[in-house]
Amino acid sequence: MSAGAPAWRPLDYDRLRIPTAAFEVLAYLTVIAAASLAFLAGWLTVNAAVVLTVALLTTLIVLSWIHLGQGRHPCFLFLCTLMFFQGGRLLMFTVGAEPDPMRIRAMAVDPYSIGRAHEAIVLLCLALSAVCIYAVCRWNYVPLRPPDPAPVRRYLPYLYLLFALTMPAQIIKNSLYYQYVLNHGGYLSIYQNYAGLAASAPLIVRAIALFTLPAYVAIFVFERRRPLVWLVTVLYFSTAFIILLWGSRLFVFALILTLWYVARIKSARRSRVMLLIPVLLVLALVAQSVQNLREDSSSSEMFAFDIAKFLALEGMSIDVTEIAVKYRERFSPYAGSYLLNELQESFIANDIWNYTRGKSLDYDVSVTLNPVLFGLGSGVGSSYIGEAYVIGGVGGVLLISLLVGGGLQVLHRNSAKPVSLLIIALTMPIVLYMPRGDLLGWLSALARSLALLLLIGIGWQVYSFVTSIKPVPSSSKAGSPASSAGI
Repeated sequence: MSAGAPAWRPLDYDRLRIPTAAFEVLAYLTVIAAASLAFLAGWLTVNAAVVLTVALLTTLIVLSWIHLGQGRHPCFLFLCTLMFFQGGRLLMFTVGAEPDPMRIRAMAVDPYSIGRAHEAIVLLCLALSAVCIYAVCRWNYVPLRPPDPAPVRRYLPYLYLLFALTMPAQIIKNSLYYQYVLNHGGYLSIYQNYAGLAASAPLIVRAIALFTLPAYVAIFVFERRRPLVWLVTVLYFSTAFIILLWGSRLFVFALILTLWYVARIKSARRSRVMLLIPVLLVLALVAQSVQNLREDSSSSEMFAFDIAKFLALEGMSIDVTEIAVKYRERFSPYAGSYLLNELQESFIANDIWNYTRGKSLDYDVSVTLNPVLFGLGSGVGSSYIGEAYVIGGVGGVLLISLLVGGGLQVLHRNSAKPVSLLIIALTMPIVLYMPRGDLLGWLSALARSLALLLLIGIGWQVYSFVTSIKPVPSSSKAGSPASSAGI
């Protein structure tokens, strides 16, 4: 080597910093790999794998609270809904309230098992999905400052006016829908004939009512005066109470979680988890009451609350994942059709009368479980994990979960600006619903929200033009041309 060659400095390994997130993710992946090997060797039972999965999901939720801003990241709420919808029954098994969490019960005349191997794949997919989502969000997390409301304060008078003008239409529409549900057999009539439900309200009423939600959410995001925020919130959810009466609840509760996230983003105060727990318990009580009402329970049982029954019922989405894993060959030829139709679901209503095979994984799974009950309007919802498995097996679950984590990170990073936070708040309820919903339903909801915001923006231009017109003051006699000429 010549004397002129550059001298390379040796690496100082003592100064190399390995992110803590790497150790966390590596530890979780090691546990999953060890559990998989133990299962294949016959040392690990399905029930023991259930306990490990619940422990993994629980610790990920706790870590996301600690490391991701104490609720200021969509990852925390997404993992909570993942545990709720996919792991509710598993959680009840760990406390001794559920004897066999992996048996198919939804719409089944006789509960049955899909087999030890398929049950293991379901638990593996659930664990891998949670770890991949957390890993992406944890690795790229950067704390955000609360968004500056100054640039959007000028929109508030217009938004309050829009909210006030559209609220009557919202009340009329929801009331007419409620009357339709009462007159046509209850909650299942929504799925038996959604077109008839929509037609029960005049088109002009439905069109005006479309703007109530974006106007309310915009006020919630832009407004910093708490009394006014509470006022519009009480007014809006008084109309949502009518929706709860006819038995539809999931979007309302997903919206409440989204508003909680927005409130955390807007505030720089330390989050108090002890306040969140009572709120979640109240929501659970209301959800159970709505379920009892939907099942035509007596008034004495209306407010009966059984946490085990509640979580087991809401955790039935794992049945959808199990069916998707068990019968992947039956559903996989329609994977592209499922995705294409999901892009239209916010604009085109679906019910059992326009059902065709390959149009919706939700409906195909329901038909597989019980075609008779499906014909009566029953269904089980969907599952993004099940759909990801249909698309690409375990590898598809890994890849799609990484993309979901990246999407949640995009939502977080764009929460620092009021306008982008508004768009996120309108889309996030569908995102949180993904453990029991479609893979691309959020994209359809985003397109619809952007279309409504575009129309609201056009209305803002008209409002600005009208309010900018000022009457021209009449000139006095002393300043008029005639007086100055001496006439």
